[in-house]
Formats: sequence, structure tokens, C-alpha cells
Amino acid sequence: MHYLIKKVFNPEIFQGKYKNKRYFEGWYFKMIDQTKEHALVVIPGIAVNEKDPHAFIQIMYQGNRVDYIRYDIADFWFSESRFEIMIGKNYFSRDQIILNIQGNVIHIKGRLHFCHSIDFPKTLYHPGIMGPFSYLPFMECYHGIVTIHQDIYGVIAINGKTLDYNHGCGYIEKDWGRSFPKNWIWFQSNHFPDGRTTIMFSVADIPFLGTSFTGFLSLFRYEERILLFTTYTGARVRKLTYDDTSLLVVIEDLRYRLEMKVTNAEGGVLKAPCYGKMSRTIRESLHAAVHVRLSTRHGRVLYEGIGTNTGLEIKDESLGL
Repeated sequence: MHYLIKKVFNPEIFQGKYKNKRYFEGWYFKMIDQTKEHALVVIPGIAVNEKDPHAFIQIMYQGNRVDYIRYDIADFWFSESRFEIMIGKNYFSRDQIILNIQGNVIHIKGRLHFCHSIDFPKTLYHPGIMGPFSYLPFMECYHGIVTIHQDIYGVIAINGKTLDYNHGCGYIEKDWGRSFPKNWIWFQSNHFPDGRTTIMFSVADIPFLGTSFTGFLSLFRYEERILLFTTYTGARVRKLTYDDTSLLVVIEDLRYRLEMKVTNAEGGVLKAPCYGKMSRTIRESLHAAVHVRLSTRHGRVLYEGIGTNTGLEIKDESLGL
């Protein structure tokens, strides 16, 4: 299958082979050990622009320790046929990561294997979570989910301390395009008491054909079922309120009502893309908590639980968040 076709139906693979200006692409690996004491996010990616093109690996550990390691863009390698990339001596795929990072703040060395992965369920209508918007070539930013949930096995050393990630829990998603949206909210957790539940929600200002609209995506997995609530499925955000301590979101479609209340926690500051430059910043928490209730439109509760180790980002320039 030709690369240009294959990449549409496989959003997890590198999308930017023919991009040479104002372009970014990054994969978000979130890994929590079995004790839930060691939260680690690793974001490999590239930033393509005229003045400062480079590859990078961005790291957040324990929610507030952050490092950004630059590499020559020539150190970036990718496979055209499957999700595999390398940056320097570091390897990333759906099935494992191999890290050999010497940052200014964080040093990491080791290998983690991912198994029992639950992939996003692709169809012709939604080859990725963006649904039919996946086919449009002019979107400012694209979002993809690689694995909804996965088990982790392996041991890594962080700043000289050996950490056991066996029986840990992971999640992989990605973004690519020109820039992150001007304003957005995102959160994700797959740390619920039953060990099988995952929630992800994102809402953003979307530039579109000279105007803009507010678009949202939400995925909820429980009891082996995967429900999508998105702009393109006809779902609606009935309530969205937030401040610097909490966030409340209520979504409805023809069958369900999904209520999510997120309690914020201390976080760290990550770099974010703007026209291919990693020139913006976003504060992300890895220790927020989300209370989720799924019910029918008639009020019968189908699921209720609290997810911990929730990643949370709120970027609202009008509020200074």
C-alpha cells in the first residue's frame, strides 16, 4: 500500500514524510508503575521550521520534573509501514520503548515492553478518533489514539534509581499538524479500580475554512465496551465549567449521558508547537483525579467510578490558564 494512503488508515505511523516547513509531530507515552508512585510521560517528536528544525524527546516525571532534550533532525528515523521511530539511541513503537537519555534534569536508561494492548477500533468512517475529519488535508492539528490501554513489563533507571514497571499501566496517543489549537482542554485516565476502564476527553477551538468551531472528542471504555462521544457522532457538550482547581464536563448523545468531574493537581510545564516551533507552553498534571458517571438518557446509571493518575491540560489564554 502506498505510504500516502497507508498513513491515513494508520494514524499511529509517522505522517510527515513530505512536510518540510511549519510542521510538528509527537507521540505521547504515559506510563504508571503498579504502585502508582512513579508516573512517567515520554514525548518523542519533531519540530520542522526554517530557523530551528530539530527532533526532541520531552519528559515529565512525577508530575513536576520536566526535561526537553534536543536532537539533530537527522537523528530522527521512521518506518513507513508501521509505527516505529528512533531518535538517537532511543526507540519507540506500539510494543516497546528503549530509552537512553541524558537530559539536563532527567537521565533515563532501560527498556519497557507493552502487551495486551487495546487499540483504537478503526473503521472506514473513523480511521482514527477524528473520524471523517481524518481525511481532510488542511486541518491545523490532528489527534490520534494509538493504544487505549496496555500492560507494561520492564525495569528502567531514572536518575540512577532502578524502578520496576512490571504490571504497570500505559497509554499512547499522538498529535501532528502545524500548531496546537489556540485554546484546548484535555484529560485522560486508565487508572480505575476495575483495571479495565479508560476515559479521554478533548475540546478545542478548531480553525476551519476561514472560520472556526468548537470541536470535541471523548472515548470511554468500560466492561469491554468502547463508546465514542464526538462532534461528528452528533453528541453535544451540555455543560463545561472550569477554574484552576476543577473541571466539569457533561456530554449527551441520543442514548447516553456522560458526566466527568476532574480535580486538578500540581503539574509541570511542557513545550507545545506553534507553526512547527516548540514555542508555546502548557501546564500538565499527572496526578489529577476524574469522577465519571455514565447513565442512560432516562437516568439509569451504567457506570460510576474514580480514575486516578489523570493527565490534565487546560489552555485558555483568555483566563491565563
